[in-house]
Amino acid sequence: MSNGNKPKNLDFGAMEKKLREMGVNGNLDHLKASQDRAVAAKVEPENEISSTQVAPATSSQQLVNSESESERQPSDWCNYIFGTLLSIYESTWIKSYGRRPTGRFLDFADSLTEAELMRVIQHCRERLQAGEKWPPIMGELALLKNQLTESESLEAMNRVINKEPQNQLEKWIMQNKGYELRRLPQSIIVRRFKEFYREAMSLQEKGKLVTELPKGIAQHSVKNLVDLKREEFEQKHGKTLDPRIDAILKNRQTEQ
Repeated sequence: MSNGNKPKNLDFGAMEKKLREMGVNGNLDHLKASQDRAVAAKVEPENEISSTQVAPATSSQQLVNSESESERQPSDWCNYIFGTLLSIYESTWIKSYGRRPTGRFLDFADSLTEAELMRVIQHCRERLQAGEKWPPIMGELALLKNQLTESESLEAMNRVINKEPQNQLEKWIMQNKGYELRRLPQSIIVRRFKEFYREAMSLQEKGKLVTELPKGIAQHSVKNLVDLKREEFEQKHGKTLDPRIDAILKNRQTEQ
């Protein structure tokens, strides 16, 4: 197309002026709006092109992240934990977690201490003895490392009942739940003790576990008026008798 045939930009202000001269009071806002929409329509394809150009970079970045996650190698400690739990559950463990540690299990295993591992293993054995053949899910594994096993619960409960606590949690249960605990029937005492223990753990996590008893108040902590007056006199005159009292005592001695 030649420059002579190129459409020129419309001057809506001049057109409105001519319309008013012709006696037409309407404006051309609707035409301006349509032109603005046309300009926006021309700009949008450019934005779409730029977004399509950025999209491959984002997808490639996600691919790199997924590859780096898949290439993460488990530590020896992680492999040891995975193999130990695999030996307990065998085929059901493989169906739940596969044949090698991946994903969240890597973080869980690397954060596990030896004592926590022993507790998790004991939990798993107790579950198997109770008839639960499937291993705990990942969220349960993370919780079991901080929960008492059945044997630990019985030992802690006996210490609380005998008033021989070994830690602050047991001491709190003894102080706040001991009376109720000693009066529970045997059928629910273990379950209730676990609930008390979880409550104590929750308070400890929030920093609200209080086990120190308040100091006892002295039996005669409130001073009466006589004590206050005596202290006031001793501050002014020391340990000497009041002159009036001294005079009364001397008069009695002379009368005798």
